[in-house]
Amino acid sequence: MKVILLKDVKGIGKRGELIDAKDGYARNYLLPRGLATEATSSNIRELDHQNKAKEKRDAEALAEAQALKERLEKENPQIKVKAGDAGRIFGSVTSMDIAEGLEKLGYKVNKKGILLNQPLKTLGQHEVEIKLHPQVIAKVRLSLVGED
Repeated sequence: MKVILLKDVKGIGKRGELIDAKDGYARNYLLPRGLATEATSSNIRELDHQNKAKEKRDAEALAEAQALKERLEKENPQIKVKAGDAGRIFGSVTSMDIAEGLEKLGYKVNKKGILLNQPLKTLGQHEVEIKLHPQVIAKVRLSLVGED
């Protein structure tokens, strides 16, 4: 019996896949629990429509990430931080601080996407990698300047 999975089923497949399951397994387990639906022609058409819409959304997200990468790499964003006389920052600059600073400059970046080996502790130029999309990583020259 052909069924379309509505949820991920361990050992069987992922959500949205069209699989060929044994009749008893499909009727007694998958269908009653709402894990799958029968693969009728209308359900298959709906699945194709959903897959095309998902591909379109994914392509748009990738294009947005690439455009943001180009804008970030062209500019040299500056973030103001409190620092002492020797150029040492009070505390350190973490990925959350960088995300907030970039947001103030008009860039929407997820703090979990900022890849730092260790927190930044000195003023000046730092190269930071930002994962904007699973396929797009931007290398940004970030300037940390002291507040007056």
